Amino acid sequence: MKKNKKAVFAMLVAVLGLAALANGAALQQTAGELFEKALYVEEGQGDLQKAIGLYQDIVKRFPGEREVAAKAQLHIGLCYEKLGLKEAEKAFQKVISDFPEQQEAVQTAREKLSLLPGARAALEKGAGEFRIQKVWDAPIYSSYSSPSSDGKYLAYSSEQDFMSLGVRDLVKGESRLLTHNKSWFDPEVYCYNSTFSPDARQIAYCCQVKDRIIQLRTVNIDGTSTRILRDGKDGLDYIPFGWTSDGKQILTAFFGRDNISGIAFISPLDGSVKKELAFSFKVSWDAEMSLSPDERYIAGSYPPRGDSANKDIFLLAIDGGKEVPIVEHPADDRLIGWSPDGKQVLFTSDRTGTIGIWTVRVSGGKAAGTPEFVRGNMGNIQPIGITPGGKLYYGVSSGSSDVFIASVDPATGKVLAPPVKAVRKYETFNSSPDWSPDGQFLVCRSSRGRPGNEAALLIRSMQTNEVRELIPKTSGGRLMFYYLRWSPDGRSLLCIGRDEKGDVGALLLVDAQTGETKVVSRSDSGVDGKGNIIAPDWSSDGKYIYFVRIGNQFRRICRLELETGVEKEIYRDPKPNGPFWLASSPDGQQLAANLDGKIRILSRDGAESRDLTEAYSGTVLAWMPDGKNILYAKDAEGSQGVVELWRVPTAGGEPQKAGLSMSQLTILRVSPDGKNVAFTASEQPEKSEVWVMENFLPNEKK
Repeated sequence: MKKNKKAVFAMLVAVLGLAALANGAALQQTAGELFEKALYVEEGQGDLQKAIGLYQDIVKRFPGEREVAAKAQLHIGLCYEKLGLKEAEKAFQKVISDFPEQQEAVQTAREKLSLLPGARAALEKGAGEFRIQKVWDAPIYSSYSSPSSDGKYLAYSSEQDFMSLGVRDLVKGESRLLTHNKSWFDPEVYCYNSTFSPDARQIAYCCQVKDRIIQLRTVNIDGTSTRILRDGKDGLDYIPFGWTSDGKQILTAFFGRDNISGIAFISPLDGSVKKELAFSFKVSWDAEMSLSPDERYIAGSYPPRGDSANKDIFLLAIDGGKEVPIVEHPADDRLIGWSPDGKQVLFTSDRTGTIGIWTVRVSGGKAAGTPEFVRGNMGNIQPIGITPGGKLYYGVSSGSSDVFIASVDPATGKVLAPPVKAVRKYETFNSSPDWSPDGQFLVCRSSRGRPGNEAALLIRSMQTNEVRELIPKTSGGRLMFYYLRWSPDGRSLLCIGRDEKGDVGALLLVDAQTGETKVVSRSDSGVDGKGNIIAPDWSSDGKYIYFVRIGNQFRRICRLELETGVEKEIYRDPKPNGPFWLASSPDGQQLAANLDGKIRILSRDGAESRDLTEAYSGTVLAWMPDGKNILYAKDAEGSQGVVELWRVPTAGGEPQKAGLSMSQLTILRVSPDGKNVAFTASEQPEKSEVWVMENFLPNEKK
């Protein structure tokens, strides 16, 4: 009898275990896979209620997958229609209201509504009141700054042209560059924060020049008559946010090396300061500001606390006084701008779980009511600006990076199961994972749902799946996209960012608990001159940090002794496109590096070296914990952007495929037990678009 009870208990555990695995597998499904399953349940099995539940799950779980979510919402309506339920009308309306840019789904929903008498009348009555359309398939990674007042032009910075300033003619569909940066080492690079003059004849913008000096400039829209208004030599960086209506002053925020910040109105003729306003808090570099139509107030976003990842909205009277909060909420609220009549301030917010557009009515420099919801499920929206005619221009990017985990064979590195997304918070804005030394935590870098945001670190507990948000307290600015390494003692994180002066390419240590940051080495502290630091890694005992210094004419592999601060060069490549990735062996005796199109093994002092295999794809290089294999990546043949994972024995031998390929696969780390790999990749092709929305503001009857 006891044996039978044990057998029953064992069987019950097995069944529950299988159920748990099934549930886990369901959670790991992509939006497309879940949609195909729902479609089969709807059309193949005819179980409409179950299909509705699956479609609703897609809309809830994958708000960023706009095309799939729109189709799922449409099929919710189709299922209700087949069931003869009145909920069909509401479901079709949600397709139109929540996914207006998905033209095919919207057209089908409109056709369905037109067949319903009550819905048809409402559809006809509301026709033409709201419109949304795509106006530009922009270059990937473009940074948009401002539309002209008539909506004809759009100013942008093109990363594929080394952040040159450009103008897009939205009527003719033509783009032209106003500055012509030749490389990332160009002395005049990084043009950003551009804003049109009221007559659309000039653009004010920032230009970062040599030694990280930021100049405030203006240029005509034909590229002529560049004028430097503020040269940055006074230690202040002026960032433009708009012009006064007469074109005689430019609204700027200024930032000082000694942490001062404020607002200044600058003359576009001679760069003189016409008016200056102080803040009671420190303005962050990723601030948003907008001048009211009557030019009496400035609206802006600000962090309510110094360590806050989220922002609130304030108003500041130009004639004096302190900032007045008009939106205070635990969510991340970011300014869009003013309504044309100056009675509303619009902002984005993630308070409902996805990014939407909200508005708050204002009067006399204060909020005149609680925020009102305008539109939801906007995806990765990047507000560009509102024209006096009430058109909202915004960018939408997709196909950006995410962090994934895949289980592997610890002896060989061969992938055993399909990858799953590691962090659900701020999806498509996460990158550069690394494991804690005990394997209990996974950290990654995140721009927190806004392109160009000040970076945060997300730390996921592998036991509870809870995600903690850590804001590095850097005085110099944001962390770079790559290069994040957990220290062997688990107390700190190695990053690349700016030093106290704002110079890029410094080596930083971030306390894993508090976010306190200190500079370990600077870009100008090398043995023979300036060289930005990239690709850091720890020695196994935590006493040394290895990294690559890159200059205009060289790349060097260096070793920094933490206790003494002494830096030693262990390998030099005279080519500026030399080593760009390092990985220290588990025993601390060797380094692996990408050199001359090969994976090269170096002794820790650089005296000995040997080549393992050819490898032209750059940012995947990781040792298995036993030191017997190295994982690396190769571009898949015949495909664009797809990267394959390979493994090669460190003792020598033929490389073999590891069984994993994904778009834009990069930055791979192996867990301490060798059973999992975490990496950055993309689930969909990257794209960048600009849209315009009209007739979307709440009416004024209130």
